[in-house]
Amino acid sequence: MRPWERLIGGRRSAAVRPPDAPRRRRTLRFGAGPEWSFAQLGATAAATAGVLVHLGALHRAVGGFDGVWWLLALVPIVSMPWAGSAAPLALWGVLLVGWFVLTPAGTFSWWSLVAAAGVIVGHAAPALSAASPPSGSFSRVTVRQWSRHVLVALSAAGAVAVTVAALSGRDLQLGAVGLVVGLLGLAAALWWVRTSPPATPE
Repeated sequence: MRPWERLIGGRRSAAVRPPDAPRRRRTLRFGAGPEWSFAQLGATAAATAGVLVHLGALHRAVGGFDGVWWLLALVPIVSMPWAGSAAPLALWGVLLVGWFVLTPAGTFSWWSLVAAAGVIVGHAAPALSAASPPSGSFSRVTVRQWSRHVLVALSAAGAVAVTVAALSGRDLQLGAVGLVVGLLGLAAALWWVRTSPPATPE
């Protein structure tokens, strides 16, 4: 052993973490509830941002609505412990029905593309959150996989928006049939994301 190693060896051995020791993460606890990692809190913040983006786009598309709708932005925070349940789906069901109820029938707005981005992020965030315990985190590989899924969904939303914009000025008599087909396609996409999420590496 070299002299300098003898002098600082004890201090170094006490400070170095064994290779097999679990990595300690910073967590927060709210009251008597479980500990939450910063990664999980970030996922909740993303879900809340998705709701706010969707509501903001809806507000611009219709020129305003009752302020009670903004309270729905609190749902991702309140339902944080139940990210893997049907609560996020119920929230987005209400928001999507609200879009069709509040916007004038037969109209198209480019704000719908912004709203779609809010739907995608606001739905993917709680789905990712459900893949880890409250105090857990997400690997870089998992985040990249989910990011690719989000980008694919955003690209599909953009393609649909361009197609609808091109057809919106024509009288194609689609009416309720187009609405039903669109809702069924959206429901199928959400079901696929829930039942076939990106694989988490072992």
